[in-house]
Amino acid sequence: MAKRQSTTWASRHRQWLRTVHAIVKAMEGGRRIPLGPSRFPLLRPKRRRGAGEPVKVVICAPHPDDECLIGGLPLRLSLETGARVTNCAITLGSNRRRRAGRLRELESACQVLGFELVVPEPVSGFEDVNLATRTKRPGEWRAKVETLAKAFDRLRPDAVFAPHAEDWNSTHIGTHHLVVDALGAHLERSGRGALPLILTEFWHELAQPNLMIGLTPEIVAIELMATAEHGGEVRRNPYHLRQPSRLMNNVRRGSEVVGGQGGPAQRFAFAELYRCVFMRGPELLEPLPGGLTIGPKEKLDLGGLSGRFRKDS
Repeated sequence: MAKRQSTTWASRHRQWLRTVHAIVKAMEGGRRIPLGPSRFPLLRPKRRRGAGEPVKVVICAPHPDDECLIGGLPLRLSLETGARVTNCAITLGSNRRRRAGRLRELESACQVLGFELVVPEPVSGFEDVNLATRTKRPGEWRAKVETLAKAFDRLRPDAVFAPHAEDWNSTHIGTHHLVVDALGAHLERSGRGALPLILTEFWHELAQPNLMIGLTPEIVAIELMATAEHGGEVRRNPYHLRQPSRLMNNVRRGSEVVGGQGGPAQRFAFAELYRCVFMRGPELLEPLPGGLTIGPKEKLDLGGLSGRFRKDS
């Protein structure tokens, strides 16, 4: 009996071991795909835009590559609704000698994604975007806020994406506060109404995500393709190969954290998690309670999505 149990255990273990090896093999297979920036532009095929003015979406990316790693929803909005997505590069990284190279990689990645690119602080990007600058060098911080607010004046976004306030990395946290300050200034002087601010996560999970966006394998492949254009970074740390695993884990977490504790597990493979809040002038507004899950094949609409959480709708 004991021998039979041991044989059964070993057989089942071999099945799972083959599965684990297959996952590792698939990840390692990505190492054979060339890294960027590509010699020839990898231009995403254009999609036909609907009637009327396209929705304008701005991603405030703390570093070059963040536009790829958290860009599932903006990419879907671009592909499915014709939204005009602009990546607003807050910094070009801390290594000054690498900035020209990182800008070249960023330009290539945005071409893959079909995003426009704006660098509010040309050539070098913003320096020292962190809480220390905000608290100890207020004059320098005000200058950054005004520069970014002017970018918002020009872009007039319908929605803005930025890291949440606890996203661990000091530049991610600084970017959150810079965006809140600058977007508040833009809204106050323009007289525009409340605007969705969609908070993203990468280094530290959102405490209360309220939005899970399912992603098809095709969307994930575009994200990986774009991330790989940041060749100088992913040669050092091939995090693009682990991105699918992060998106898979989001489905596990989001099924209950967004969908409700004890709720049914979603059956799609990949998702990105966000928290939709709002800004009215300089005021950050909390959303209606509850969560929203949009599957990878479900129709996507920014107005309907934000309306689900808007208290004054």
